[in-house]
Amino acid sequence: MTAPLLEVENLRTHLHLRRGVVRAVDGVSLRMQEGETLGLVGESGSGKTMTSLSLLRLLPKEGGGVLQGSIRLDGRELTTLSEAEMAKEIRGRRIAMIAQDPMTSLNPVFSIGDQVGAPFRYHEVARGPALREAVVEVLRRVRIPSPEKRLRDYPHQFSGGQRQRIVTAMAIACTPRLLLADEPTTALDVTIQAQIIALLRRIQEESGAGIILITHDLGVAASLCARIAVMYAGRIVEQGPVREVYRRPAHPYTRALLSAVPRLGGQRGQRLAAIPGQPPNLLDLPKGCRFAPRCPHRMPACEEYPPDAPVGPGHSAACWLAAKG
Repeated sequence: MTAPLLEVENLRTHLHLRRGVVRAVDGVSLRMQEGETLGLVGESGSGKTMTSLSLLRLLPKEGGGVLQGSIRLDGRELTTLSEAEMAKEIRGRRIAMIAQDPMTSLNPVFSIGDQVGAPFRYHEVARGPALREAVVEVLRRVRIPSPEKRLRDYPHQFSGGQRQRIVTAMAIACTPRLLLADEPTTALDVTIQAQIIALLRRIQEESGAGIILITHDLGVAASLCARIAVMYAGRIVEQGPVREVYRRPAHPYTRALLSAVPRLGGQRGQRLAAIPGQPPNLLDLPKGCRFAPRCPHRMPACEEYPPDAPVGPGHSAACWLAAKG
């Protein structure tokens, strides 16, 4: 078996605030192969985005985030690199992020040509006349019509789908090994969503990059991902091949998420399923299993956090029910 593209072991990102310690990421372990797409799903506040920012070592200044654990990209340990090495050699060059909201990530006062050209300039990939050609080519790759005529246009002159393509162009400019796509289809209609998914799939086929897709949309994850990891309160509670997890979910939280998805052909007037209660406060996490207060199957053993139990080939869940078989 080939060496993994990404190996994350016991990753912890804790923020120290006046009110206490926020355990935003609290023991995440995962691995990915080259060219693989991993879906990271869960409710808002489960730690998905903070996990991706931790991979880039971009922690909030407030609270002086403390990062522990191991992050290896192509066998290279990232947690021991200096800030200068991360900035010049990793961020944008080896790992890049496709931002969630292009209207806030694109600067309204700079042209698209200037902004897409920024990664090329910063990482010294292209300069002078070659820079314009490189910008036009990467915009063409993401299917911006007549890119050579639109370099001086500003973000507001593009549609929402085109802006998403532009931030994708910025992310793939330096041909990174790993793309972190944070809710890339949010606020887009279903037709444009399908186009963005097709675009990510094509980019992956062309470059062989791995993709971590961060989403709360289980349908989007199913259409793009080969494997899925379900997060809850800063931890991965279940992971495995997407078809296996969807067909045979082993963790009560995964089952609850899947049951809440609307389905065609349901009975008229039938109420959608909802998960009772609220996610826990990360400043005051429950003892043991963090889903136990909302779980219909909770038992005395849940006062201790369960180990990851194998439930199938490449499929595991952190649940005492799964551990008991």
